[in-house]
Parts: sequence; C-alpha cells; structure tokens
Amino acid sequence: MPGPRGRPPLEDLRALQQGPHAFLLRATSEYGDFIRYPVGPIAVYVVNHPDYVKHVLQDNSRNYTKDTFQYKLLSSVTGQGLLTSDGEFWLRQRRLAQPAFHRQRIAGFGPVMSDAIQCMLSQWGDTAGRGAPVDIAAEMMHLALQIVCRTLFDLDVGDQASSLARATLVVLDHIVQRARTFGVLPEFLPTPANRRFRAALRTLDQAVATTIQQHHRGEQAADDLLATLMAAQDEETGERMTDRQLRDEIITMIIAGHETVASALAWTWYLLSQNPSAERALHEELATELGGRVPTVDDLPNLQYTRQVFEEALRLYPPAWIITRKAAGHDDVGGFHVPPGALVVASPYATHRHPNFWPSPDAFEPQRFAPECAAQRPRFAYYPFGGGPHLCIGNVFAMMEAQLAIASIAQVYRLHLAPGHPVEVEPSVTLRPRFGLRMTIEPSRAYDLPRTK
Repeated sequence: MPGPRGRPPLEDLRALQQGPHAFLLRATSEYGDFIRYPVGPIAVYVVNHPDYVKHVLQDNSRNYTKDTFQYKLLSSVTGQGLLTSDGEFWLRQRRLAQPAFHRQRIAGFGPVMSDAIQCMLSQWGDTAGRGAPVDIAAEMMHLALQIVCRTLFDLDVGDQASSLARATLVVLDHIVQRARTFGVLPEFLPTPANRRFRAALRTLDQAVATTIQQHHRGEQAADDLLATLMAAQDEETGERMTDRQLRDEIITMIIAGHETVASALAWTWYLLSQNPSAERALHEELATELGGRVPTVDDLPNLQYTRQVFEEALRLYPPAWIITRKAAGHDDVGGFHVPPGALVVASPYATHRHPNFWPSPDAFEPQRFAPECAAQRPRFAYYPFGGGPHLCIGNVFAMMEAQLAIASIAQVYRLHLAPGHPVEVEPSVTLRPRFGLRMTIEPSRAYDLPRTK
C-alpha cells in the first residue's frame, strides 16, 4: 500500500502540524492518489483521485461517518448542526432546512446582499481618497457577517459585527489549536485560551438566544430562515425543532456562511491583483453587461466570467480544505482495502491541484471553468462545497453572494496588494491569509469607455 515505510520522518510530522494543507499536497505528489500514512497510533488513509473521493463522499457514503476528531471539535461550537451531525438526525434536520435554501428563495435575498455591499463601498470612499491600505480580509469578514445575519436571520448586527466576527475567529482558532495539540489539555481547565474560548462562545450564544426569543415574540420577520426552521415540522412525528436545535443550526450557518465566503473573497481580490489579464477580462465583462450600474440577481447568468473568477479562487484556496470520515465497515477504494475504524481524509486543496486534471495547477486561470472545459473533468476533481448527500446546503447562497460582491466592488474600485505585505496561507478551519491582506483601494477606470448592451 502506498505510503511511508515504518515510522514517518520527524520533519513530516512537524510539517503536518505547522502546514497540513501543504503537507497533504506534498504527500499526494510523492505517494500517489491513495496513501496509508500512520500518525501516532492512528492509520490515516488519504484519497486524492476524484474517483476515490467520489466513492467515499457519494457512492458509498453510508459507510463513512463524521465520527472523527475534526467534527467532534467543531461540535463543541456548533453542537448538532448540519455541519457536524450525521445519520437519521442529520437527515431529519436537512429535510427541515432544505426549503429555506430553495433557489427562488435564495434569489429573494439579492437586494439585501446588494444593500450590504453598497453600504461597505460608501464607507470605502474616504479610504480610497487617502490611499491608505486596508485589511481586505477583515473587510470581507465584516461584509459576509452582515449578509448572513441580515438574509438568514433578519438580524442587522450593526455595531455588533466586529465583536461577533472576533468571537467567530476566537472559537475557530481554539478548535484548530486543539486539533494541532490533539486536545491534550482538557477544556475545563481555566487556561487563558479556554477562558477566551468560553467568553467568545457566550458572545455568539447570547446573540443567537436573543434572536430566537425575538422570533418567539413575533418581533422579527416571519419569512427568514429562522422563522422557516421554527415553523418546519417533521413529516412523520409532527415535531418541531427545540430551541437548542435552532441554536445549533444558527451557529452552524453563521460560521459556515461567514468565514468561508469571506476568506474565499479575500483570496479572490489577491489573485486578481496578481493577474492583470484576468482582472482586465473581468472589467471587460462588467463593462459590457452592466456599464456601471449595480448588478442584480437577474444579471448573474450573464456574468459568466465573474463566476469563473470566484470558482478559480475556490479551486486554489478552498475554504473547506480538508474533509474527514471514519469507515464504519470494510471497504475497497481503488483496489486498496480500508478497514473499519480507519480515518479517511480527502483534501480539496490537494485534489484541486492534481496535475492530471489541472494543467499548470498553481496558475490562476478562470477560463478553466468555461462550460466546455468543466465538462471534460471528473465531477470530484473540483469539490469546494463537498459532495454527495452532505453537499453544502448553502452553496447556491455563497455563489450568488460572491458574484454580486465581485461585480459590485470591481465596478467601483481596483484593489492592489500593499508593497511588502507578506502573503501566507494559515490552515485554520478555513484557509485564511495569515497576516490579513493589506490592500490599497483606488477608483476603477474600467468604464471610461463603457460598452453596455
């Protein structure tokens, strides 16, 4: 079976702890598309070929559970939300939540998304005039939090945005640190890290509890996601979600619909700043299709290159960069035996750079996602939203939000990486820029010669 013989080299384990995304890429390059890699007493099986990923996540998904260290750590924050739950309970929750994410319903959120984007752009005016750099990663975090709270829960976080964003990062960083140290120190110890984690989780819980109570009292909109979840009934039992279940789903969707989209948008602006030809092609499409007006949901089918820009950013920096499963029973993957209890790892970060499916895999080339190119690739050569039954329920929401944000921002401003600013990937729960992304904002001149339809 492919993989290291005997005990892994110490430098490999150090690399795994410090940069697991890069380690997985290096391991698949060295050993191939199926790897058995011992990590202490645990035998880890890494699948990298699209067919193997498809087998685990879709074809034989019933054999692979979320009973893994990764999801157990996440559940300390999200509880039994859709992200971490499994089995019949997950299926029930998914069925209850699914109507809220219907395409037509998501399309109705477009005006709220656009309003949040335009508010941010108006605040950028003074900054653009001064030429002072701003942390675009932080700006995208703030924007994504505003959008997820306003569209899904009818909650205008206003001045709360910064504290909620900080709380989200604290709890996620805590999870990552516990993963890297294998949870050696129990959470009940009053260490500074544990105290920060509990305080941040209280901030999130208090905001969510207040929102739930406001909905119970009829003080919030009756057609947002929370209202839909509160009204949903199980078809067989007639039961509704408890407040605890509602809390878990809200926390899950704040986290899954917040930092994920924000980090991907931040990387999008970095990639465009480093690739002038792609940036020019984007501006040409926006000039042709919009000519300077604010985009709407109805414009999105015509903004194909805009979508491809974001899809390519998701390829290079997929927020959900690692997916873990535990084998419930014996299985055969590509001719290799997987025993019960095995930890199986799939990494979009590595598969998205597979040289057999992605020529010049490190290059930023949005045209890869033109329909004729995408049709030639296996389905699981690209899976930024996961796949199979557990495909992210908010994928349509995320793509719509990203297209509107990119089209709106690029029409008004061009973003340039500040000279000397270091750019490095931090493999947290998502792939975020370790030092933020300090960028200057200047007015876009893409519409000096508008070419509207």
